[in-house]
Amino acid sequence: MSAEDTKYFLPLGHASCIAYFWTMIRTISILGNGRVASYLAQAFRDLGMNVKIYARRPQNVQREWTAIDGSADLCVLCVPDRMIEAISAQIPEQEGVLVHTSGTIPLEALDGKHQQRGILYPLMSLRADSKVDIKTIPFCLEASSEAVFSRLEEWCKDLGLLSYPLNSETRRSVHLGAVIGHNFSNFLYHWSFQVLRNAQLPLEILRPLLQQQLQELSNEDPILKQTGPAVRKDEETIQAHLQMIETPELAQVYEQISRLIQSEHEKEL
Repeated sequence: MSAEDTKYFLPLGHASCIAYFWTMIRTISILGNGRVASYLAQAFRDLGMNVKIYARRPQNVQREWTAIDGSADLCVLCVPDRMIEAISAQIPEQEGVLVHTSGTIPLEALDGKHQQRGILYPLMSLRADSKVDIKTIPFCLEASSEAVFSRLEEWCKDLGLLSYPLNSETRRSVHLGAVIGHNFSNFLYHWSFQVLRNAQLPLEILRPLLQQQLQELSNEDPILKQTGPAVRKDEETIQAHLQMIETPELAQVYEQISRLIQSEHEKEL
């Protein structure tokens, strides 16, 4: 029954119920069983959603992905970016909203046979066993129409989820920032871990310093709070560090970052 049909069965003055029943999302199909899919499936179940998982290699109570139908209120593609376009074309037309969770793939990659298309990108590094509260995750939303966007936005509000309207171009910028700020910094933590392990020290000794840095993050440019030998132009310390780094590629990274810090800091003076 469509929203147009439903209005004839509602008492006068209850037209707002049409919008409520149309936007209500309670059944969810998730296609994929990787880290993001596994986390979202459990988190949505914890929020009272009826969730089914479909996968190419189903496990336990999961279903073969070819068994997916189009009846769910929301169908979430949690598959590798390179597969989004092909899979959206292969699955049956969805009666509800079809979304993908990629930070880089445009909305246009979803096959046009699905009338309601969108993006539900969780801006968080997720695993099946992540202890992250889903209500602290920013979800970047985009949709094929204002009506579909409103449906996704209202659903997020009903569940207490954080949502941000971002088009595909802006979302790619957010993803780039996330890769630099999160993924790259994690590699630098790994590098620090190796340096300390070689000195028979635990990474724990750096934890207060690293936590201080995170606590001081704000909308202000972090370069204004930059410290260290590069900002001080302490060439003696920089050269001493370079002598300690045995891997040539890492020595180049250290030197290049030091020069970039100096350059950016000078722009702010």
